[in-house]
Amino acid sequence: MEYNILDYGAVPDGKTLNTSRIQRAIDEASEYNDSTVIIPEGTFLSGAIYLKKGVDLQIDGTLLGSDDISDYPMVPTRFEGHQEIWPDALVNVDSLSSFTIKGKGTVDGNGLPYYKKFWEARDKAINEGLPFVNKDVPRPRLFYIRHSSDFSIEGIKLRNSGFWNLHLYDCKNVIVRGIHVSSPHEGDIRAASTDGIDIDVCENLVLRESYFEVDDDCICIKGGKGPKAHIENKPTKNILIEDCVIGFGHGAVTFGSEACLVENVAVRNLKVKGENQVVRFKFRPDTNQSFRNITFENIEMTSGIVFAIRPWISRQDEVYGEDNPSLIENLTVRNVIAKDVMAPGMILADPPLTVIKGLVLENISIDTAKEELSLSRHDKYEEERSALKDKLEMENITSYEMHNVKVNGEEI
Repeated sequence: MEYNILDYGAVPDGKTLNTSRIQRAIDEASEYNDSTVIIPEGTFLSGAIYLKKGVDLQIDGTLLGSDDISDYPMVPTRFEGHQEIWPDALVNVDSLSSFTIKGKGTVDGNGLPYYKKFWEARDKAINEGLPFVNKDVPRPRLFYIRHSSDFSIEGIKLRNSGFWNLHLYDCKNVIVRGIHVSSPHEGDIRAASTDGIDIDVCENLVLRESYFEVDDDCICIKGGKGPKAHIENKPTKNILIEDCVIGFGHGAVTFGSEACLVENVAVRNLKVKGENQVVRFKFRPDTNQSFRNITFENIEMTSGIVFAIRPWISRQDEVYGEDNPSLIENLTVRNVIAKDVMAPGMILADPPLTVIKGLVLENISIDTAKEELSLSRHDKYEEERSALKDKLEMENITSYEMHNVKVNGEEI
């Protein structure tokens, strides 16, 4: 059966708050199996809504998130790799199976007021010499799906999320296909922490035929942070990412910043068309990290940096310790054509604290841009070692193979 939210009094003017009307349609639909709640053409303003058992969600119009944080309950939730009090998302799913979220429409987080508040608070804290972390400015995700299985997300557009766009936590047997995710990275006010998709303690997930352009990491492999994260979290494993297009971002496919146990990840047939860092691993000093059996293959890119594998910390992050070991084992990168890039990048280890072994680089051609370029996302408060323009930096790799790897026509 189909349940159109217009039949429950929803008003498509982009101004009337429709949270209770949309939720009433979902609640009634859940009384029957195989029901679909339809968000039709028009713009429907809403706060947090909650999908229920037996209900699919079809989005053909625009679901517009409220810019009032009080419309998203503050609850214990998964936040940056651990439990924290944080707002519910615009669309929430908990412990469901066999559902679909699809459509030709848009979920818009209405994020500008949240971005503005975030940057103002950050600048104020820095100017006053005070600490500042992400949780100091609560803002909602577009989707938070947890403890769920055997579902798909297809076709929808995700825009202007206040925080992360699509957060999947402890999910398995998932297909995400044909989504289009974007947030602003230019202009007077940039987005703040708008990851494209966060694959957090998930297994058996396929992401394909999707587009990402966000002012943060585009595709994020996550799974916990802190000295006990590898004990408290299951691994993120058996992930396939294929046939995606990536625009601007901080990392095309990033392992971290909250990731401890990751295994069996394949990234293939990726086109990167904007400033980005393609193969990105973040080594945290406070987390025992293990990344095993990772493959990148058939990558085409322009602009950006190919490799960013290095120790990492952010001004907005909390650090829970130091001197915890990290390992990358069996990382293969092959069949890469990179043109007019800023730099080949860096692959840095520091044994015994960080170890990279079983690295294979094969059939990689990198040509750097003639003019000097720098990452436009850097601001005056961010310090990050710059990559050398014409050299792939590799330090302290325990074991590696290199076949037909060229930078500006010179084999290395």
